[in-house]
Amino acid sequence: MSATATATVVTEELTAGIPRFSDHSPREFVGWFTPWLVRSAEDLDRTFGSPSIQADLLDAVGSLAVLRAAGDGDAFFAQQYLLSRIYALHLQLPTGDTAEGSVVLHAVTRRLELDTMAAEDAWLDESALSGGPEDMEDYVPWLKDLTRAHRAFKHPYYHEFVRNEATPADLRTYVVQESAVDSRFDDLLALMQLGTSGAEKMEIAANFWDEMGNGDPAQVHTLLFSRIIDSFGITEAELAGGLSAEALLSGNLAVLCCRYRYLFPEAVGFLAMTEWLVPDRFSQVLHAWRRLELPDPAIVYHELHIGVDAHHASGWFANVVKPAAADPAARRGMTRGALWRLNSSARYLDHSLAQAR
Repeated sequence: MSATATATVVTEELTAGIPRFSDHSPREFVGWFTPWLVRSAEDLDRTFGSPSIQADLLDAVGSLAVLRAAGDGDAFFAQQYLLSRIYALHLQLPTGDTAEGSVVLHAVTRRLELDTMAAEDAWLDESALSGGPEDMEDYVPWLKDLTRAHRAFKHPYYHEFVRNEATPADLRTYVVQESAVDSRFDDLLALMQLGTSGAEKMEIAANFWDEMGNGDPAQVHTLLFSRIIDSFGITEAELAGGLSAEALLSGNLAVLCCRYRYLFPEAVGFLAMTEWLVPDRFSQVLHAWRRLELPDPAIVYHELHIGVDAHHASGWFANVVKPAAADPAARRGMTRGALWRLNSSARYLDHSLAQAR
């Protein structure tokens, strides 16, 4: 059924109210709502804009979090899939109608975002959030020690499975899942730098320019990442529909941190962990690539980031994290963002390892 036909059915079904999970699965609910993302904002607001219908819609969206908290894996996937589809409206140029700008969609987005943040915060220990040293000279070493002690730091998915056991098919699956973040890291940096100044803006700009291949179109990092996608024959449909809930969450958290100015400290901590963990992880991927004798041109992205991200992490800690650590609120936010990244990464890798074995 086309998006237009599906949307017409949705409009007619509204006479009976928003679908309830007693009769529909979480995935069916998301399938019911997502066609509206490619309708105009005016259509969406006109159809769902009455207080009672909008309240029912937000209750249904909020129910995904309730079901997720009760262990419903389909609800977790549906929640993160819907949020990723909404974020795509803000990160891609439209080719037709788009619901971007809809008042109703903003309310849905905030419900999903607040529920996602609450779920991540539930994993946090207050002693860790408030445990960062007040002296900014000591904060970076403390944060690194916190990371080294976390199970995400040297996770067996990379250090055992990918390095020594993964087949080409396993690496193909890995690339699909990693596309949630790697395929749009340049846009995250572009979003993040808004409102910054001085050394921190220059550090973000330097990272962004590296992502842009230092002005060489053939070396733009998203293009390099696309080569490994092409080498495996991964289709757009696989990238759009083949991500796990854990991979979707990783990508959504990155966008969430970077799109809001009030979450800038969380973005600093989140991306600091991303940059610092990459060189070691990608070294395991490179080892597997060589072990399997796969074509060299496709692994350039990972090979390049082993060195580049080590340099990025050093500059990030010195020029962004350390100066910000003088402020207690920023210090807490950076720790929160770092732990969001570490905890979600550990769960993502646990899931990936369980699926692989």
